[in-house]
Amino acid sequence: MLAAVQKDGAALRFASKQPKADCEIVLAAVQNYRDRSFMLAAVQKDGAALRFASKQLKADREIVLAAVQNDGTALVYASKELNVDREVVLAAVQKHWAGLRFASKELKADREIVLAAVQNYGYALEFASEELKVDREIVLAAVQNYGAALWFASEELKADHEIVLAAVQKHGAALRFASKEPKEDREIVLAAVQNDGTALEFASKELKADRGTVLAAVQKHWAALEFASKELTADPFVQALARHDVEFTCEYLKNLGCLRPTEESKLDALADKIVEIAKYFPELEQQAQDASARIEDPCNDNGTYSRVHKASRKEFETDFNCK
Repeated sequence: MLAAVQKDGAALRFASKQPKADCEIVLAAVQNYRDRSFMLAAVQKDGAALRFASKQLKADREIVLAAVQNDGTALVYASKELNVDREVVLAAVQKHWAGLRFASKELKADREIVLAAVQNYGYALEFASEELKVDREIVLAAVQNYGAALWFASEELKADHEIVLAAVQKHGAALRFASKEPKEDREIVLAAVQNDGTALEFASKELKADRGTVLAAVQKHWAALEFASKELTADPFVQALARHDVEFTCEYLKNLGCLRPTEESKLDALADKIVEIAKYFPELEQQAQDASARIEDPCNDNGTYSRVHKASRKEFETDFNCK
């Protein structure tokens, strides 16, 4: 046991009760952590070893710098004097974002240090000074790395279109931390649900009733259906898309193909429905085109297309680049 603790004092923790009561063994273990060369080698291998260093060595700049360069969170074990050392803290946050948590108040307000921390992991914004939580560049860097960092931004920046959009593109559910205005912005909400369908929960009432937004949401995650308006929740196609029910949708297309609307507006609405189905179920594109071709003339076998089919065909060519 003596040889073990002379090599690594931490070995004492695995000793039985008797060696732990042996003064020579305990002294050998403790002396390891007072030995500068031993501790320097230890933190270079594992920064967290700084925890066991003597008070004097926790204030040794070279040892602490080596420790945080290995493990940024080792800053928690450094002396207070070194928590205000700019080079040490910068090295810590560059290695691990959480090093910012243990920095001095002054360095939590240091723009370069905070920017380095949030670029490492956006969540570090939580530990930045209030002044830097209103800094647009820092907050944007944070949400681009971790969308939910929007939680820690200033109220003003929670309403910033570019910042909120960047946040939800990274993490759709970050929409919950946005102010009221972005939750009413279709572009932002659409980006959020395309990343995480259940982000629909945090959209405005109006956008929960927006067909395109709801379809994008349920296509991403079936559970988004819970947050849609009553009208859209009851819509057969919305339900089918949430389930990705190809069989039902194919039958639905056949039923649409049996309709015979005479009014131009109804023909256009029917064409829109068929194009919508092909957009969300591309595997049914051919069936969609067949349905539109049967609408005006179910006996049409001469290769010509009905008006509604021509309308939908134009959309197909635009959306799907098919000829």
